[in-house]
Amino acid sequence: MSSEASLRHAILGGAFTYTARPDPMPGDLRMSWGLAVLVLALFYSRAKKSNFQKLQFMAHAVRLPEGREEVRGLLSGAYRPTEVSVRVEPSLNRAVAFAHALKLVAIERGTSVTLTDAGVKVANSILATDGALKDEALFLCEVAPRMTDALMRRVWRLEDLL
Repeated sequence: MSSEASLRHAILGGAFTYTARPDPMPGDLRMSWGLAVLVLALFYSRAKKSNFQKLQFMAHAVRLPEGREEVRGLLSGAYRPTEVSVRVEPSLNRAVAFAHALKLVAIERGTSVTLTDAGVKVANSILATDGALKDEALFLCEVAPRMTDALMRRVWRLEDLL
């Protein structure tokens, strides 16, 4: 028997076992984390509604303690809009799509996202869970109601550079 044939026989005729193991993945890339952050951001936003600019800004800031401190500094006046890190989080778009499919959010004219009654229930269950997303929830509770359209224009358009 050739070595190729014996290898094929070992592969096709051999007994295999498979043990499922979790893939190492940072928390902010997990869909469950993204959905939870989206729901909490909307839960604490005015009228449980926000536009994509604000959601993108909060989704990026909430990821790291440094980002949370930058936003707190921006709101307190310690930082200028040009000194705050801003980026688009692709995971937020996926989270919005999944949340919409699960009827946790409604999308209005493609520009704003509103939390539904089902989304409010999910937010309350997240908040009721001890230890789950406590830092993120505290940050979003503090920051989300204070995010204004005027502030977001200054942050995203960098008007302070002129």
